[in-house]
Amino acid sequence: MEVLQSNTKYNMKKYIPILVIFMCFSFNTITKSQALPIYSQYMFNEYLINAAYGGTYSFTPIILNHRNQWVGFGDSAPQTSSLSVHTPIGQKSALGGLMIYDKTSPITRTQIQMSYGYHALMNKESNLTLSMALSGTFNMLQYVYQEGMTYSELTNGIIDNYNQSNESSSVADINFDLVLLHSYFDLGLSVRNLLAPEPNNTIYQDQILRTKYILFHGTFLGVNSTEKSIGIIPSFVLRKMGIFSYNSLFELDLNIKIIYKNKIWSGLSYRTHENTISTSIGINTSKAFFGYTYDIGTSTNLSGYHNGSHNIAIGFKVFGQNKRLIRQQNPLELNINSKWERLRLTDMRHKSAK
Repeated sequence: MEVLQSNTKYNMKKYIPILVIFMCFSFNTITKSQALPIYSQYMFNEYLINAAYGGTYSFTPIILNHRNQWVGFGDSAPQTSSLSVHTPIGQKSALGGLMIYDKTSPITRTQIQMSYGYHALMNKESNLTLSMALSGTFNMLQYVYQEGMTYSELTNGIIDNYNQSNESSSVADINFDLVLLHSYFDLGLSVRNLLAPEPNNTIYQDQILRTKYILFHGTFLGVNSTEKSIGIIPSFVLRKMGIFSYNSLFELDLNIKIIYKNKIWSGLSYRTHENTISTSIGINTSKAFFGYTYDIGTSTNLSGYHNGSHNIAIGFKVFGQNKRLIRQQNPLELNINSKWERLRLTDMRHKSAK
C-alpha cells in the first residue's frame, strides 16, 4: 500500500508541469504562440505593449514588473519579471530597452528588446502626434530535463527517446509599433514577431516557437479637468494571433482606472477568453510609483486550480535638464487638480460656524 501511494504521488508530481503547460496553451492566447506574456502589467507600464510609447513622458521611467501567476499551484506556476527603461533623445527621437524573464517550470523564456522611436507632430493646435518605433528582439528558450519527460513530450505529446537532456534555442525578431497621441486620447497598433511564420490553423500538435500577433489598444483621457481632483481613464487592449489567419483567436481587455490628485489610483479590468477580473491599486509620487494588481479567473475550467495571480510594479522617475513634452496627459500625469491640501482643524471650525 505504501509503495502504491508513493508511486501515485510521484506520477502526480510528474504530470503537474504538463497540466500547467496545457493550461497555458488552452487559456492564454499569448502563451499559445510561445510569446512572452504581459497580462495586466501594462496597466502600470505602457511600454510593455507598445514601444512607441518610449520617450513620450516628461521623465525617464525605470519600471520593474513582476507577476506571480496561479498562486497555490506549486513550483510549476508561471512567474514573469520584466525591467524596462525608455527616454527621449534629441527633439524627435527616443530609445528604449526591455528584458522579460518568464518561467513555467521546467521551461524558461528570456526576451531582450531594444527599440528606436520617432515622434512626428501632425497638428500643433490639438497636439496630435504620431509616434513610431522599431524594435529588435532576441528570444531565448531553455528546457531543464525532467526524469522520464522530454521537451517534445511536455509540449506536444511526442515521446523523444534520443534527446534525454536539457534543450535550448534562440531566435531574433522584429516588432513594429505605432501610437497616435492626442490631448484627449491615444490609439496604438503593435505588430509582433514580423519574421515569424504565419500559422494557418489552430491545432498545436506541431511545435510553434513563435508566431506573428497584433495588439490594438486605445485610451480615453478627455473626461479629465484641472478643476477636478478625480480623473478617469477607460482603456482597452485587443490581441489577435496572426495577421491574416487565426481570426478566431483573440483576447479583449476592458479597463477603467480612477485617479485621485495624481497621487492615488485604483482600477478594474475584465479579460475575455480567460474570463479574468483584475483589481488594482497604486501610489504615485514625484519621484516614484508603486502598483499592485490581483487577478482572479472566473472560468470553471481554470479557477479551481489556483488562488489568483499577483502583479506588482515599482517605477522610478528620472528627470533630465531639458524636459520635452510630447503628451499633455499620460496615466501618471493627468490634467487634474494635483495639489495635496491638508485638512486643518481651524478650517473645519470655520465651516461649522457658517
